[in-house]
Amino acid sequence: MNEMQSELAGATVALGATITAAMDDAPGFVPCGTPAQVVIDALNAAGAAEPEADLPQRVAQVRGFVEHVSGHRGVPAHAGTDVTTLSPAGWQLLDALLAFAASANAETLSADATSWLYRSLAALEVGNDEKANAQLATAPRV
Repeated sequence: MNEMQSELAGATVALGATITAAMDDAPGFVPCGTPAQVVIDALNAAGAAEPEADLPQRVAQVRGFVEHVSGHRGVPAHAGTDVTTLSPAGWQLLDALLAFAASANAETLSADATSWLYRSLAALEVGNDEKANAQLATAPRV
């Protein structure tokens, strides 16, 4: 992962954490498909050899969604994390997220898979290996 891909992954973690805060604030709430597609597209860009020139626009789009979710759901905008500092468990979870985003399962997301996606990103933000391992244990098959 190059520097811009790491920045995009970190911004995507922020989006997932912000959406998770909104879900926790309103039990039963799982956002519509647009944020999920933004997350899937961002994870694919972070994990693939995409032209680096396209990455700043993707980072800006993801950060814009963080602000959108924060403003519309009344939750704090999360900052994300520097993915280069993830623990081994964090890297495993990020790898699982990248694999899931690249899989056919990401094309038709169920509410459970969408929730797992957001909560996994939030687990990366807090850097808690126990949470990362719990999310890994419940990962959808790819």
